[in-house]
Amino acid sequence: MPGQQTCAAPVIVTLPAQLDAAAAEQAADQITAAFTPGVRVVIADLTAAACCDRSAIRNLLKAHRKATVRGRQVRFAIRPGGPLHQITGFADTHPLLAVYPTLQHALTGRSPTPPGNRAASRRPRSGVLRVTSPERA
Repeated sequence: MPGQQTCAAPVIVTLPAQLDAAAAEQAADQITAAFTPGVRVVIADLTAAACCDRSAIRNLLKAHRKATVRGRQVRFAIRPGGPLHQITGFADTHPLLAVYPTLQHALTGRSPTPPGNRAASRRPRSGVLRVTSPERA
């Protein structure tokens, strides 16, 4: 309808397993670039991340800050107890940092269900755009 603004579906940016400073800088750029007109939410899929250093976390948080300033949101999908658990520590002290234990939770934007009651699927719903970062050698 004319005069109505539509919001695009969340965009998923799948990050590489090895996140050093250079890979995270590229990932942060991809997250920022994913905010095309109408996109309000970008999901940084870190569920496969196996390695991450402090500079990588700083780059990801920088992308989060850029989005927040523009009234948009980056949701981080991070496995509980995984190598990126440092970001979940930031989430406890920063109310605007959205961290979810699965990609499905990040897609819905809902808090996880109580332990023992998880039937979350990792398959995204239709209408979701997925962007994959290339693995760095």
